[in-house]
Amino acid sequence: MIQGGLIGLVFLLSISFSDDIRVVDMVVNSYTEECVGEREGNCLLVQEGDQIGTDNWSLFYYEDSIEGFDYEPGYIYHLKVKKKKIKKPPMDGSSISYRLIRIMSKEKV
Repeated sequence: MIQGGLIGLVFLLSISFSDDIRVVDMVVNSYTEECVGEREGNCLLVQEGDQIGTDNWSLFYYEDSIEGFDYEPGYIYHLKVKKKKIKKPPMDGSSISYRLIRIMSKEKV
């Protein structure tokens, strides 16, 4: 009985872990745009998941940067990124952190 409970607990922990961390494909455009909202500054233009290859680009604040990624204008990047939910995000910050796993491609435009 205890062994079955332990297996169930491990299963539940793996589900909650997978909800907090995901690996996604992301495309970063070759130029930035000025963004205004809660904060002002330049934003990367990104596509993620099923948006890749469409005309839909989302603004991505530099402050919410992708750890390990150094953006260089003039290139389109295809990235593999780890997204992690932040349990107690700062009031003025993102609730998701991004970490570069790998640059799949970097194409000069």
